[in-house]
Amino acid sequence: MLCSRYGPVTLGWSGERVVVNPRDCTEWTPLRDFVKSIYIDVDRRLWLLLDIPRGYVTTYKLYGMAIGATPRQVGRLLATNKLPVILPCHRVVMSNMELGGYIAGVKVKRDLLEYEGALCGGRPCRVYIPRAVEEG
Repeated sequence: MLCSRYGPVTLGWSGERVVVNPRDCTEWTPLRDFVKSIYIDVDRRLWLLLDIPRGYVTTYKLYGMAIGATPRQVGRLLATNKLPVILPCHRVVMSNMELGGYIAGVKVKRDLLEYEGALCGGRPCRVYIPRAVEEG
């Protein structure tokens, strides 16, 4: 499995999706080369995740307002993200600033947010408000 490091996690490419902290890495590459070597078609609404700056979070509600979905629908959408960390769904949290879920577990989500400087006193402290996606 092709692997790369991003802060506290290892990313692996299964051929179909990015795996967080895989056990069977056989080849290592820098993150930039890792991203260039994979391609997968994802729901276009997930690309808005790239707008959330490192060191910030947004909420399921704010993300939903930007894409025209409910917070629950956003949670279901993020669960389909085949490129975790690369499309940083770990930067989406609950409105009360609790972390919520994550495909690789809440501890990994917390570790990533801490690595990116998005936590103050253990809680998200800088909120980004995504702009609404325009149809077209």
